[in-house]
Amino acid sequence: MLTKNHAQEGLSRAYMQAVSSTARVWMSMHDEFDYGFDGQLDLIADIRVDPDGRQQLIKAGYVIDFQLKCSQNWTEIGDDIVWSIKSSAYNKLAGRGAGAIPSVLILMCLPGDQTPWAEFSEDSLVLRKCCYFTTISGPRLENDASTKQLRIPRRNLLDSSSLLSLLEQNRTRLDGFFAPRAEEAP
Repeated sequence: MLTKNHAQEGLSRAYMQAVSSTARVWMSMHDEFDYGFDGQLDLIADIRVDPDGRQQLIKAGYVIDFQLKCSQNWTEIGDDIVWSIKSSAYNKLAGRGAGAIPSVLILMCLPGDQTPWAEFSEDSLVLRKCCYFTTISGPRLENDASTKQLRIPRRNLLDSSSLLSLLEQNRTRLDGFFAPRAEEAP
């Protein structure tokens, strides 16, 4: 039988697959050797139409790394989801430079009871509860064996609209970073 942790990981991966597919963005999730990140997301660029009318699509180059977590051990306090992350996982997200590929923590919050995690019918597939996202910046934590309590705003619900918004914000940031200055323009 699949372990509870692996079942949770499978549900969080299914959620990510559903969100990225409905947002129509590129997603890749790693099976092994993730070095702290479970996958990447990117916009799709429409570069040209072939003479036969087919579009030629490529990744747009505005990649975001993500670390995917899944837990039953979270609480809702006011407008926030409160969850404790291991410092070793936190440190993989913290401390990236301003020019680095952005990283996002995605937390799937499951109900305490395993029974309603997923429901299947002819009309729908329901995964409970949902995923929230946040970015982590600042210095790494000294003690690699501790935990840090995170507060993730509930408005950071991960759905196709918020995923597209994250990627568009990254596009704007990178375009601004790499845009030629007036004195460099030809």
